Amino acid sequence: MKFLCLHGKGTSAEILEIQTGATYPFHSHIRGAETVVEGFRNLLPEHFKYEFLEGEKVVAPAPGIAKVFPGPYMSYLPDYSVGSIEEQHRFIMDIVAEEGPFEGIMGFSQGASLAASILIHHQIEKPWLSPPFRVAIFLCATYAHSRTCVDGEDVTHKVPTNELPRRSSSTDSGYSSDEDSAKDSIRVLYANSTKARIQIPTAHLYGENDSYLHESLEIVDLCDPRLALEFKHKGGHEIPMDTTSNKRIRDIIAMTCERGETFS
Repeated sequence: MKFLCLHGKGTSAEILEIQTGATYPFHSHIRGAETVVEGFRNLLPEHFKYEFLEGEKVVAPAPGIAKVFPGPYMSYLPDYSVGSIEEQHRFIMDIVAEEGPFEGIMGFSQGASLAASILIHHQIEKPWLSPPFRVAIFLCATYAHSRTCVDGEDVTHKVPTNELPRRSSSTDSGYSSDEDSAKDSIRVLYANSTKARIQIPTAHLYGENDSYLHESLEIVDLCDPRLALEFKHKGGHEIPMDTTSNKRIRDIIAMTCERGETFS
């Protein structure tokens, strides 16, 4: 099984690869040379393959990341506007077409948000076609955002000014049309206002102390409950670094992938 892997905002493809693969120097640096913890990818079958896609926007590091990993720190998105989400969907699906097929997609934080957005839009727009992936792994997911001006709920008024698209935060907007203005809106795909559900096996991993926990649970609710498996670890917005948690994550991902073998 081959996975396309999407990192979080303010990290990078390499950082996600290390966090999930748990190279020994990383864990020796964090916990001391006497402790070795294997990341969950090391515990999964060797025939599982992973391609880590790098975001194209240089941003500030995520909290705590700069103390452990050198930059640059990347993001897939300049903002969460309809236009930016649409553009990034196109970029990711071009990679799938060129370098796939990928049986699975795995994302952390912003990466999980994008994965969920791609999958739910598939169900909204083309439910009669097979989904682009057989399984999805969501690690500390944040809200899924819409790539259209009609799906989801408009939350532009709730977003801090510094997180708005540049034109929207300016008194001289420079809009060329109403459509341009709409594409600068920010829309969240909430489960209670989105009828479609992700119809592939999914694994949801999140921390009980994560400030984004409610957003991860919103992604759970966007999925078919018959196909969703969940694990809540004791940490925050992070991938666990203890053996017990990683073995449990391995088991849930393995079960999800077994279910995914029946999807095409």
